[in-house]
Amino acid sequence: MKKIFWLSLSVLIVVSCSQSDSEKKTSKDTIQKQTQTKTEFKTDYELLNAMPNPIEITDLIKNSGIEYDNSLLNKSENVEKYNAEYQMALNMGVYSVDLGYTNLHAKTQDAIKYLDATRKMAEGLKVAQFFDFEKIKKITQESKDMNELIFTTGLGLTTMRQKLEEEKRGEVLTLMVVGGWVESLYLATQVAEKANKPALNEKIADQKLVVELILKELEANKSVSKHIEAIYNDMQKIAEGYKNISVEASAKEGQPAKVNMSKEDLSKLTQIVKEVRSRIIS
Repeated sequence: MKKIFWLSLSVLIVVSCSQSDSEKKTSKDTIQKQTQTKTEFKTDYELLNAMPNPIEITDLIKNSGIEYDNSLLNKSENVEKYNAEYQMALNMGVYSVDLGYTNLHAKTQDAIKYLDATRKMAEGLKVAQFFDFEKIKKITQESKDMNELIFTTGLGLTTMRQKLEEEKRGEVLTLMVVGGWVESLYLATQVAEKANKPALNEKIADQKLVVELILKELEANKSVSKHIEAIYNDMQKIAEGYKNISVEASAKEGQPAKVNMSKEDLSKLTQIVKEVRSRIIS
């Protein structure tokens, strides 16, 4: 599972562009000029690869017994609001998780909408050419095995990651990861408020470690832009929400871990995550 960088993003499924050589050169030159005129974002790619897979949370949500609810998702039409690069990167992560949520529930019509929204974000970020949109759309419509979906998008995702690294666009990659992680945590906490499922609660509590990873990545880059500083501050708020939450491994093998998270702790965290997520999608 972890060999594929972010399964939730591997379900992002974006279109393959047919750019002319001159268009590609223009895009590349523009990107290079952008990276030369601002402070370089220091990216820890090993840390990003160590991030857990948010699709695991989405799967637990599906198995919670709570019915599919598309009102929890970021509206696909909101895609028109995201014009800045940082907005597109964050919401490409958000939409990819929403797409995973719709796919796991076999909601084909909604999945196609989120497929298109994610494609538009990828086009805006100049990364859509790494994915075969038509093939993945066909897989989605035919409700084929998720493994084929993962494999097909995983190939493009690996190429995209390498290209972003070559072009020193680690900021974009990091924001995709953060956006997707926040969305998966938002969905999880919203469902956990309605369903007391030990496995889901444990997964939510486990994310305390993920916040620490994200803060480590962003702390070194706070001065890059006001947007990174704002996201860093938001992650600190989420970390504060985890102050009284922890998971204790069982002393006996095979026994479930002990989750220290009261209803009040969960409610506090849920509200914080909701507010952070609202700023991301606004």
